[in-house]
Amino acid sequence: MNEQALYQKTTEKSLRGPFLFLGSEELTKQEALDRVLASLDPAFGDMNLHRLKGPSARDLLNAADQLPFFDAFHVVVVTEWSDPDLYDGLTAENKKAPGTLERFFSLRDAIVLFVRRGDAKETNFSKLFSARDRLIRFDALTVDRAAKFCMREAALKNAILDDRTARVLIDMVGTDAYRLRNELSKAAGYVGARGTITKAVLEEVVTTSTEYNAFKMLDALLAGNKKAAMQMLEAQLSLGKELPMGVAGFLEGRLRLMLIAREMLDQKRPKGEIVSRIGGNPYAADAAIKSAQKHSTAKLKSAVASFAEVNALVKMGERDERNALFAAIYRNF
Repeated sequence: MNEQALYQKTTEKSLRGPFLFLGSEELTKQEALDRVLASLDPAFGDMNLHRLKGPSARDLLNAADQLPFFDAFHVVVVTEWSDPDLYDGLTAENKKAPGTLERFFSLRDAIVLFVRRGDAKETNFSKLFSARDRLIRFDALTVDRAAKFCMREAALKNAILDDRTARVLIDMVGTDAYRLRNELSKAAGYVGARGTITKAVLEEVVTTSTEYNAFKMLDALLAGNKKAAMQMLEAQLSLGKELPMGVAGFLEGRLRLMLIAREMLDQKRPKGEIVSRIGGNPYAADAAIKSAQKHSTAKLKSAVASFAEVNALVKMGERDERNALFAAIYRNF
């Protein structure tokens, strides 16, 4: 089942039985949970909502089997469980009483929501849900969906934001919905009621992501604008959150992504295949492709080598971390 089908069933109040929420997009996951809870009769909501943290299979089944109190259904929210323990427990209960699992997945007066924070790999437990079309994935927003989300959030905050500017914000912070909402709150507060959020406003108030800063710095270096790049690097190090060695490693890693993208672009590979090859964060993959389009393969190979030297210089004791990082930049750019 996908998010849209879940939304439809929640709206119709026809949702029943157990469902597993997985995926990295926490805001849309939380909003889906909130919609389900809001469908309870508010007069008896406290009596028809049960929260279980790391329950045993027997406790889970007992909670699911309770009758709703003056409502058509009750809701059980399960968090912090062990996949192997719960899977083994449910299958053991099924052996004791054949048909227990099918009865659990066919509940008619209960909704049982297993909410896993953060992404997760498929397990035997998750297969119980996917085989019955009861696994809902809340994957990272695509850029298009994130842009629509931004414009919706801006409108809710009584501010004006167009699609193009929304995409600038996405470039700055990525597609995480919680992060986008927080940055939009700052921008909307800055422009005031019915104000327009522009690129200049975003540049003034938004706290940009490490990925955005890294690609921006690398673009400046590769374009020969060393002064601007060094200013960005100084600002990054002054925050004190990362050591020079860590910054060098991060920049080298991003350059390697750009190099992979550039080589595949040279081979005329489609964007989807390049994103799949790069893997990891879809936003970082998209940013790598955009940056790679601006530079040659030879230039990117040279840049990768320059940042790889930082680690060698520090390990050989020739320079400390900061000097090694700055020396690599001055020597190679």
